[in-house]
Amino acid sequence: MNMHAEFKLNDRITEDDAFQAAEKFFACVMSDNNIMADCGLDVDDFAEELHKRIFREAVKLFQSQQHINAVSLKPAVPKHIERLPCSPAEYLVNLQKLSVNPAIRYELDASLQIIKGVALARGLAEDAKLATEIASEGHSLLTLDEEIESLEQRLKERRTRLASLKAGVSPGASYLNAFNASARRDGVVGVPIALQEIAKVLSEPVLEAGNLYGLLSSSGEGKTSLTIQLILHAVKHGHPVQFLSYDQSAAQCVRQMIAQEKGIDIRQQRDPSKLMTQHEQDECVQFAMWLDKQPLEIVRCQREGVGQLAAYARRFIKKNATGQTPLIVIDHIGKVKPRDPKLSADRISGEVTVELKALADETQSAVLILNQRNSFGTRRDNPRPIAADLYGGEGARADYDAVMYLYRAEKYKAAREKIAASESDWKKIHKVFGSEVEGIAEIGSIKVRFGDPTITETLKFEARYTRYVSNRPAVSQERMF
Repeated sequence: MNMHAEFKLNDRITEDDAFQAAEKFFACVMSDNNIMADCGLDVDDFAEELHKRIFREAVKLFQSQQHINAVSLKPAVPKHIERLPCSPAEYLVNLQKLSVNPAIRYELDASLQIIKGVALARGLAEDAKLATEIASEGHSLLTLDEEIESLEQRLKERRTRLASLKAGVSPGASYLNAFNASARRDGVVGVPIALQEIAKVLSEPVLEAGNLYGLLSSSGEGKTSLTIQLILHAVKHGHPVQFLSYDQSAAQCVRQMIAQEKGIDIRQQRDPSKLMTQHEQDECVQFAMWLDKQPLEIVRCQREGVGQLAAYARRFIKKNATGQTPLIVIDHIGKVKPRDPKLSADRISGEVTVELKALADETQSAVLILNQRNSFGTRRDNPRPIAADLYGGEGARADYDAVMYLYRAEKYKAAREKIAASESDWKKIHKVFGSEVEGIAEIGSIKVRFGDPTITETLKFEARYTRYVSNRPAVSQERMF
């Protein structure tokens, strides 16, 4: 884990990424030749001549209903290529070996998008070069008009190509890819969820790869504590996790993890020599050492915009590709630097969520965005969260696949009891909150794309250890649905 990571803000998908994506694509094709039917690629989408040759031959073999593998592709490649660390024949064998890894199939969609995106960028670079040449040649108004018209036509073709590539996989094939992947792992591809109550509310056994999730709560209700639990659970199951936090440092996050996992509260950790036994001190040290070996990165953000956050995430995912679905967490949306501060909150929210939804889909990761409630909702007679409390308002739900809320009535009841001045005030408090609210948190949803948004569950909140505890007996998530 790199707690003090430094990043280049212009980190983007490169030709090297496209080369690696092409290798993964060919490995997937060797595993399942039918991928050729719906891949939506052309030979010019590959930059390397070797990959062009492999693709051309794969097309011929597929059209003639012959097997695509290292042996059948070998006649199409040369015996030697400079700069290739092995012979082309050995290269094909290596691709064949890669094809037997079941995790490689999970990366197919992301690999296709990288190949297509870099190919289009390559074409745009050619158009830009052409525009520069036109500008330096010296034209009359007539000839300049013709050149601009020609350039516009090229750009129109690029846009048409983009539309066709985005629709390259048929709906049926897309469904079957997900269906088969789920069957192979005996469940949905995604990040395991720490508490079964959350899985029930979301109507999902995992935080699904490619989905964008939201968590709504007010300041002080414990949404970061709940998030830390989700993060630690994912890490313990081998999933890469990146926490992009505008509020907490890495050290603060680790303190909470130790409190939740080891039952050593944060006050003890601040003064270990006086408040902790030697055994407890050893447990803290061992946990920190274990954590440093896990695919976890905590980045203390300052003034980053959504483009920079997405660049951080892409870089992390590329570096920590384990075959397990990555989890990217942003805390919180209201602190992401907007492109234009003059825009309304709903416009700012829309720009952030559409970019992060695209990131989730492109990288096949699960992305969780924390939302801090606006103050208007907390002043309602019944302060239970609703869609209007999201940053950006009710319309901000559009890009999310699911949005859950965390609600601790205890907090609001205590605040209103302090200012109750009449019998009617006390009656209203009792009517809204009841009596059994101490240490109880409610989990619900304000949007579930493929489930029942009316489901609510309760959790116990152990304030000393800043952790939530299930009220249900432990069961495997696969058996819950």
